[in-house]
Amino acid sequence: MTITALASRLETAICEVGPDQAEIACAVMHRAFVEYLARGAESGATRETTETLRAEMVRSTRVALVVQGQAVVGMVKFAVDEPTQTLYFSRLSVAPEARGAGVATRILDWLRERALGEGLAGLSCSVRASEARNRAIYEHLGMVVVARSTHVSLTGAVIDSLRMVDLPLCARSAC
Repeated sequence: MTITALASRLETAICEVGPDQAEIACAVMHRAFVEYLARGAESGATRETTETLRAEMVRSTRVALVVQGQAVVGMVKFAVDEPTQTLYFSRLSVAPEARGAGVATRILDWLRERALGEGLAGLSCSVRASEARNRAIYEHLGMVVVARSTHVSLTGAVIDSLRMVDLPLCARSAC
């Protein structure tokens, strides 16, 4: 690990926030997902607003922000998935300027700690099937694909997605 990577890791804080922080969370999510627009594959994340995110947070969705120094560089939405007893996360967002510094790894480590602390079996998520890079990151971090499905995005597009779970969870349930 380089000195720079170590310093950024030590200065990184992740904390769960309330609905009053929806504007900040939405802004970092938009910064992270804007690249899809340039590729002609808009993500529903760019259609979320402060108001829609705040409403989700009031109902049951939890949100965590990642702060490095004085900057918010990441966010993630998460909630308990009752049928699988996992902590399901979505919209994991890392600002472009913070990529490659282990922020996604820190977020997943933080989420796993939360899941275990809440007596859950592990983590789960869905990833666009077309996003090989995202799938590879999650596989590298200990997750496996267990199902494939389609859903309609907030953009109206039909998206082919992969359901992923923690490898230890998969081993226990004979995925």
